[in-house]
Amino acid sequence: MPIVDELIGLPKLPEQAQEIVEVMNRGETLGASRNIRQINEVFIRTAKHWKGADPEALVGAIQDTADYYIQNRGKNTPAIGNAINKVLFGISDLQGDSIEQVTAFLEEKCLEYNQKSIHNVAMIARLGANLLESAEVILAYDYSSSMMAVLKELAERGHQKRILIPESRDLDGGRPIVKESTAVGHTVDFVIDMATSYFIKDVDAVLIGAETIFANGGCWNTIGSFCMAVLADYYKIPFYVPTELIKIDPNSFKGMNKEIKFDDYSSLLDYPDSFDKPDLISVTAPALDFVPPELITAFITETGVINPFLLWEQARAFLHEINIDPLKN
Repeated sequence: MPIVDELIGLPKLPEQAQEIVEVMNRGETLGASRNIRQINEVFIRTAKHWKGADPEALVGAIQDTADYYIQNRGKNTPAIGNAINKVLFGISDLQGDSIEQVTAFLEEKCLEYNQKSIHNVAMIARLGANLLESAEVILAYDYSSSMMAVLKELAERGHQKRILIPESRDLDGGRPIVKESTAVGHTVDFVIDMATSYFIKDVDAVLIGAETIFANGGCWNTIGSFCMAVLADYYKIPFYVPTELIKIDPNSFKGMNKEIKFDDYSSLLDYPDSFDKPDLISVTAPALDFVPPELITAFITETGVINPFLLWEQARAFLHEINIDPLKN
């Protein structure tokens, strides 16, 4: 088995694969779909530049790399684990084959997944743009590659919109939306989070992405998403979640809830330097919000626009396609 680099928890990878790992560690690529394609590139480069003739060692390195990403990046979204499960299904059967056969397997499976994912996002963009063509003002909360695909599709159709973008301060998730929206010709109101309640009265539709989809029709997303949903519900504004079905959490079919992760916001809040009695102050908060199905108008997915209360069967069928039985003990 490969030697594990204790610093980052990854096996020793070829230099060409490590280059992609370092790009991912710097956080330069936003959106789960894009990150999954980068993980696939790590798999391919590892195989193509593997030094040695033992296919079992290569398969072990790929599986250890997969475990690392599932255990780390997969904590935020099940999309990572679901995608890796789909791409690597059957790889353990190749340990007696050659390095070339393992490499060919990975290239074929990764290419197939990447092409399908790009197709999925394009379908989400078309369906979302169809829904929002008549909207004049759209609220877009926190960065999502699927959400941005919808906004880009609208612009390419000649429908430049006014986009209300709260800062999403905890991750500074509004700023990249501003940059990409203005780049395609949309006009933007970039506002502090707490000003959203004032501006949302003029909004025709709200868009958020999803870190995780639940079988009950709810979703988890960046903290603040629930507030956006409550405001949208109060003002009777449609609330849409453009997302690939790869983000469905298999555990949610068994009624298992998501572990709530708390982040430390010391740096963001200049703690403890700005306070006289920091020992009396806590600066932690949840990283994600749960938006219940009753506050969601629809999910915009690669298979269609889905009522949240009808998500169960669609999501279960999808998981079966990627060799996951969500109800299996």
